[in-house]
Amino acid sequence: MQTMTILWLIPALALPTISGWLVLRALEWKTPVLFKIERWVLGFLLGLTLTVFVTFVVHITTGMALTLKGYLIVQIGLTILLGLIWFSTVRAQHAVPLHSKNQISSSIRILIIILATWTLIKILTAGITFLMLTPPYLDDTIDNWNLRSKVYFVEKQIQIELPNELGELELNPHSSYPPAVPLAKASLASFAGKWSEGLVNSLHLLWFISALALIFFAIRRHSSFLMALIGTYILSSLPLYLMHGTNPYSDVFLSAHIFASISMLFHALNAQDSRERNAFFRIGALATALLVFTKNEAMMMYVPGILFILLASLFLMKKNQIASLKQSIQIFAMYIVFLISIVLPWTAFKWANNLTFGNAQSLLENLKLSWHPSVNKSMAINTFLEGNWILLFPLLILLLIVKRKEAFRFPILILTGFFLLVFLVQIFLYNFTYLFVEAMYQTGFARGLIHLAPVVVMTTTLLLAKCHKKTD
Repeated sequence: MQTMTILWLIPALALPTISGWLVLRALEWKTPVLFKIERWVLGFLLGLTLTVFVTFVVHITTGMALTLKGYLIVQIGLTILLGLIWFSTVRAQHAVPLHSKNQISSSIRILIIILATWTLIKILTAGITFLMLTPPYLDDTIDNWNLRSKVYFVEKQIQIELPNELGELELNPHSSYPPAVPLAKASLASFAGKWSEGLVNSLHLLWFISALALIFFAIRRHSSFLMALIGTYILSSLPLYLMHGTNPYSDVFLSAHIFASISMLFHALNAQDSRERNAFFRIGALATALLVFTKNEAMMMYVPGILFILLASLFLMKKNQIASLKQSIQIFAMYIVFLISIVLPWTAFKWANNLTFGNAQSLLENLKLSWHPSVNKSMAINTFLEGNWILLFPLLILLLIVKRKEAFRFPILILTGFFLLVFLVQIFLYNFTYLFVEAMYQTGFARGLIHLAPVVVMTTTLLLAKCHKKTD
């Protein structure tokens, strides 16, 4: 019975994924830049978030009930609209080839098969066990993501008052979180016609697999097939990332969106053809805008970081005569337009319902600066001594020193710059604000590294590839 229920994943995610594929084709226009499988994976990731955002807007503006009929109206309408755009303008499609940059020996091929098989078994075993067969027991799952989702499903509306321990309704601080994950889960339950923890939690496994697929294609675009596999294996083998990827938390969901945003910007700055560059910028603008609807950290920290890196990149493009001032302004304006289209409805909803702009508590009301001296020791233990990241960060530090010319020069500077900028902001916040508790208990700080893990792995892998080339 559980297996039959989980099979509802396929019809429930079909239209959002198709919508995502269609919007990506529209953004690519007549210059396809994504690999075929990459487009479907990114279509699922961004398409589902876009679909639940449109559902959210329609719901709060028209009062449309969050029933199967309501979800289908939005999904079918969005698919038809995007399908008409695709049919009338950009039907022609050409595959982006995956050229092999080096030959792989038979012994390496066997090793790849063994590691790939072991990784697949590990991910599926952990995912099926903790997501589909184990009742939810994690705090954020019980009192946030799944609670809100189940309330949306039962009440057929977004309800910001949630039951407390006594069963009484009260304004729940978790209602200030964007409802993308709960809405996506509620839509799955609506398709199945009943609430199923295994069904709604299985989404997290798909988001984890999406992050692995996206990092493979991102590295493959700039390096060899072998290096792309190495990067993917590194990300899938990080203990804390694997644990969160196979548990019903939303941090891997956020990390996949962050990676989609910054990797598209990286691809754009690497593109030699202006049409390809603009296609990557358009996709990056959409991914960056949708970040706002994932978690509050995105709007407060990651989106500003991406915009800063974008501005620096556009300045250098203008300086090196890669783009004119007018073109640079148009690209930045496009990002802002995409962002406004997501930010305005969500922030208007928060203001209208008196919701905070922090995670479960007001950021501005608690912003009192004072130094907490024990925080750095706790962060160092979490990063280097507990096995959460194995040797990833020591390796990154070593590569930043050994390959500093490549690491701090465009285009890799886009990745290193974004990571260091956000990481230093996080260190400041944990050292000097009320968020120090999140670092002392090794919760928020560790999650911040989860959000950045794909970016760190891609940076590390590309720098490793530079070392490999030098020894060839």
